[in-house]
Amino acid sequence: MSAPTYYDRSHVQGELNRFAHQWRQKLNQHKSASRKNFEISETQTFWNSLLVCFGIKPGTVAEFERPARRASTGNPGRIDVFWPSVLLVEQKTEGKNLEEALDQARDYIDGGSIPEENLPRYLAVSDFERFIFVNRRTGEREEFTLEQLPDRYDSLKFLVGEEAISAEEQQELTIAASKIMANLYQAMLGDADAPVGEDAAQNAEDEDLRVQETSMFLTRILFLLFGDDAGIWELHLFTRFLRKHTREDGSDLGTQINALFEYLDTPEAKRSRMRHVPELMARFPYVNGSLFAERTPTEYFTRELREQLLIACGFDWSQISTAIFGSMFQLVKSREARRAAGEHYTSEENILKTINPLFLDDLRARAESLIASTKGSKAKRAGLAAFLDELGSIHFMDPACGSGNFLQVAYMQLRELETRVLTEIHRLEESGGFTLDASLSTRLSISQFHGIEINWWPSRIAEVAMFLSEFQADRALARALGQVPTRLPITSVAHIVHADALTTNWREMIPAEATKVFIFGNPPFLGQWTMSKAQTSAMKTVWGKDYDGYLDFVTAWFWKAVQFFDKEFEGEFAFVSTNSIAQGQPVPALFGPIFREGWRIKFAYHTFPWDSQAPGQAAVHCVITGFTRSEDYKPRLFEYDWNAKQTREAADVKSINAYLLDAPNILVKKRSRPLSQQIPPVLRGSQPTDGGNLVIEEKDYAEVSSDPIAAKYLRPFRMGKELVRGLDRWCLWLENVIPSDIAKSSVLKTRLEAVRIMRDKSTKQATRDFASTPHLFTEIRQPDTSYVGIPRVVSETRPFYTVAHLPAEVIAGDKVYTAIDPDGFLFAIISSSMFITWQKAVGGRLKSDLSFSNTVVWNNLPLPEVAEDLRSKIIAAGQKILEVREALAEKHGGRVSLADMYNPLAMNSELLKAHKELDRHVDKAFGAAKLCASNNKRLEILFARYAELTAE
Repeated sequence: MSAPTYYDRSHVQGELNRFAHQWRQKLNQHKSASRKNFEISETQTFWNSLLVCFGIKPGTVAEFERPARRASTGNPGRIDVFWPSVLLVEQKTEGKNLEEALDQARDYIDGGSIPEENLPRYLAVSDFERFIFVNRRTGEREEFTLEQLPDRYDSLKFLVGEEAISAEEQQELTIAASKIMANLYQAMLGDADAPVGEDAAQNAEDEDLRVQETSMFLTRILFLLFGDDAGIWELHLFTRFLRKHTREDGSDLGTQINALFEYLDTPEAKRSRMRHVPELMARFPYVNGSLFAERTPTEYFTRELREQLLIACGFDWSQISTAIFGSMFQLVKSREARRAAGEHYTSEENILKTINPLFLDDLRARAESLIASTKGSKAKRAGLAAFLDELGSIHFMDPACGSGNFLQVAYMQLRELETRVLTEIHRLEESGGFTLDASLSTRLSISQFHGIEINWWPSRIAEVAMFLSEFQADRALARALGQVPTRLPITSVAHIVHADALTTNWREMIPAEATKVFIFGNPPFLGQWTMSKAQTSAMKTVWGKDYDGYLDFVTAWFWKAVQFFDKEFEGEFAFVSTNSIAQGQPVPALFGPIFREGWRIKFAYHTFPWDSQAPGQAAVHCVITGFTRSEDYKPRLFEYDWNAKQTREAADVKSINAYLLDAPNILVKKRSRPLSQQIPPVLRGSQPTDGGNLVIEEKDYAEVSSDPIAAKYLRPFRMGKELVRGLDRWCLWLENVIPSDIAKSSVLKTRLEAVRIMRDKSTKQATRDFASTPHLFTEIRQPDTSYVGIPRVVSETRPFYTVAHLPAEVIAGDKVYTAIDPDGFLFAIISSSMFITWQKAVGGRLKSDLSFSNTVVWNNLPLPEVAEDLRSKIIAAGQKILEVREALAEKHGGRVSLADMYNPLAMNSELLKAHKELDRHVDKAFGAAKLCASNNKRLEILFARYAELTAE
């Protein structure tokens, strides 16, 4: 089969000129003869002839006199021209009121008899001499006459799929497409439910047989639906085949579709042996590419199933985003995902955050420089051609590709860039008198794209989606140059491997002649405590002697990438990961070995929220890190503004360290004691491990306190939330309990027995060991004097770390750290901007919130020796903060929480002033000559002090 025909603007405008002239003559003859019923007799010829001007054959897309219900009356009517998902036309005789005709067209839309998936994007009305076209999405309206028709190409190019749609509109279309496939899946299997994502069957043979067969069937149907709209074969050939060659009751539909699958997999040379092939089936080309190679059992259809399939045929599949659709299609097996109606996918915007700074921005800049070059035409053309050759030699890999969305977006973006360069070359050839070089067509091939996916079905979707992406890119090339490569039968395929990326040799996937390789993707998010034994074993194998038990699962992909580039290949890599890799204790274990092998951070996105990708999954807080070994690069750092909810690129970045900060490349390792001799140790609070029986909630306080014996042992209890928000909570503190008191108190007996049972049933031996002492917390570290309480977690938006002095009788839980602070120096240091800057730089995070650690954050705080007079000033400034807090509490009736006082949008001016005075002294203690102008300056000082204090 030859490549599809794409008419260029000038050809279509010429055809429209002829059309307008011929129909003007017909209209004049009609008027002179005073004939009636021109609307009925000529409507089909008129619109078929108009569509032919765009290369659309009669009978391939449009239905005439389609029955439909009118909303205003509820009565049946007939739509003059209906092209599902694209166009509805109400045709009138000359001189009729077109506004009334437009109301009639809308009446059919609102009537409810047209399936939502087939509702057209455009309405049109005409009386043969005048036209009105209305875009239902945007509300835009175009009016023109028959004579003006040739000049309205841009208004009508949606007829050949050239409609410019926004990213939001494409997203809506893609979600609608996923709903259609979900409906088909449910129509075939009922309300079946199968696991997806991490829990999905890794191999086809492990899948439920009906789920496996239906999944494969729908993957093939997807290709046919897309082919019908995207010009892979004759427009709507599959739709016409279904309507003409299958019974309305659906009884032979499965047999006919299976026959079509076999025919699509039969080479042209062998088709002569096939007898009695239906006429429309015989028009399908040989596909190849293994898509239809495997023989599958015949599906049995009903009338309703056939109708569902025809509804799917009526949708315009050519405009979907293959990347977004693939992400949603792989979830169709999940009942929850089907009901979520397409809400779960990775946006192209987030994918571009990875691949733009990794390679696309550089390639675009080079292409634009070549296009803007003022060199002579011959030299300029040679430079552009060499650039195309380079594009054709680069390879791209996603070793955790899922349904291939990262690969598809990368391919489409690169094809768009390639088309831009080809267009400029052709312009030079046409204007410079060069002979057109037919060989200068697309250099980029999907065979340059490689993926590894552990689950069988997403890997199959990735293969098909790459085919679809290729055809979409070809259509864009055809619109630009009027020519398109012949793609059928398929000879070039994306190399998608169904395998475990951590046990696969990545090097064997890339041909030796590849000049450069870019590796990227979004590997699985699993923390150190949620990995299976098999995954932990794989981590140990990948990391070898560099394995650290605190590394997240995703880090194995980082190290595999480093190993891949060890000798044979040049290139760079970037991965999306949870933000934990760049925070706290795991940082040295990951980045130390990577830096040791000569890699540096080329770009990074600091913590930002990533779109939910699976049913029931909460928003994930991610970072993106890209690596290079090149000496010639400009580091780029992107930061997320949590208030504005947008990302901005930092200016004048000098280097990016392992904490994804523009700061010296220092790795902070955990310590058992403070690095600075100026500050005391900090301990974690006491842990109850009680099943909620030693800790007393507000709802239970009255019952416990009414027991006179239990009441003796009630103490205020603070976890981080209670400390920051000023909430009440209590606990039974029975460290020095009189044994007879337990026997006399029903409250104590009941609660302690519940603790004993809970601990005894624990899967952890350490917890079971404490079942014999149910009256005690499992970990006791309560100070016997007043102390500073430090919440383990505070909001990322807090301007200062919110700590407070607490009396010894307040029991600190394990979400609070404690420190003895006799003179107030520790309180002042931890309340300063210098400390929270250090915390944000090297501390861990819970989602995006700051997570304090005594071993990593506090014990590494690089505070030099402080002179006594400066120390006194710092203590006094800390005391002033406490005085302002007390005044604010008194002003608000004696009770105001730290959360309220340190609300970043409404912080009291006196409190801010007190903190600024504290910062003035603390900044000097760390070595600043005066109050630092920014936290970036503080960070520079902190890393310099850390380097000095840790120098051997």
